[in-house]
Amino acid sequence: MMVQRKPDLSYVIPGWSENRWSDLLASLIKTDPAPIASLIGTIPDDVRREVAVPGETSRKSDRLDVLLTHGERQIAAIEVKVLSDLGLDQLARYTAAFPDAEHRYVLHLASLPVNTTATPGWGELSWESVLAAYSMSDQPWVAATAKAWLAQLDDLVPAVDADTVWNDVPEDARDFELALRARIAWLAHHLGDSTLERDIVQSSGGGIWVLRFWADTAVPNLRVQVEVQEGMTAYEWRADAERRYRDRLKGPAPVVSLRLSDVDSSEAFDWGLLRRVFAEHVLDENGDALPDWPWQLTPANPRHPVDRAAWSAMVVAGGPKWLGKGFGMAVATKAYRECLFGARMQFAPTLTLGQIRSELLRLEPLVLAMSATVDASAH
Repeated sequence: MMVQRKPDLSYVIPGWSENRWSDLLASLIKTDPAPIASLIGTIPDDVRREVAVPGETSRKSDRLDVLLTHGERQIAAIEVKVLSDLGLDQLARYTAAFPDAEHRYVLHLASLPVNTTATPGWGELSWESVLAAYSMSDQPWVAATAKAWLAQLDDLVPAVDADTVWNDVPEDARDFELALRARIAWLAHHLGDSTLERDIVQSSGGGIWVLRFWADTAVPNLRVQVEVQEGMTAYEWRADAERRYRDRLKGPAPVVSLRLSDVDSSEAFDWGLLRRVFAEHVLDENGDALPDWPWQLTPANPRHPVDRAAWSAMVVAGGPKWLGKGFGMAVATKAYRECLFGARMQFAPTLTLGQIRSELLRLEPLVLAMSATVDASAH
């Protein structure tokens, strides 16, 4: 007897593509709308994907993932999340854009919860509950696909939790990168005790995912920001048969910084302010780093002549040589239009995600104190 194999979905819905997850979900709903109705209360008769926010031109990527309709009625607006987190004010923009939607949901993995409490009117659905409902579909293809999808969740998106060790990663290059993305995503989704704004972005160099959290200041376009990513260099990132990825990982390396945005040059960055902020909150009376944090004490050495001259002047004025890591002119002159300088920490690669989360939450008072110093300096 021939054994019936479940569909392999790894090529169809890789964990890094929320669009593909949304597309396959839309196909399930379009084929059999009854299971989703058991979760939202109404049967839709159509599914719309990537619905542009009306009148929005500055955010080309600002599109609602799924809109379920019944005739002229907007039954449910659904924002799909896999590894990414909610953007700043994203749900509020969608509420304003789709005021007639009878229901609004964020669809996320159960292990990566989102915070919808700041935007009234948004509920939550988990991928697990939606796929469980569709695995009971009367449509054979829909049921088989949903069952396979549900069974393969841990393969499509690496399962991580508070006990996951940062450098316990696979050796396959693609799986390794996805494992690091899952770690950054878990940290972003589990900082619920923090009052700071946060998001997940790709680094300016591309590829690596970065967790950012910050406090705005009284100075226009200036914030105190922490960026968290793996501390391994781009050179070490490349495949090397002689060295396992788990042996090369250095661990998360938060950069505590001042970030200036909406600029086309780094010349406006205030290095004197950066020095004062760190002198007040990070350095002792001798100008050495307090033992509260594992700062990297290697010299910053910015590359661009403008940034390097400003850094050198800051050091001559009494700032530590290890202050000034980040990015300047090379990024400010590109589409990112921002520059960022500060100091880098280095956490051990053997820490668990729970331990790393605790350390990141401990950074909030430092960020808020630094932003208060900036505010005081602005008056």
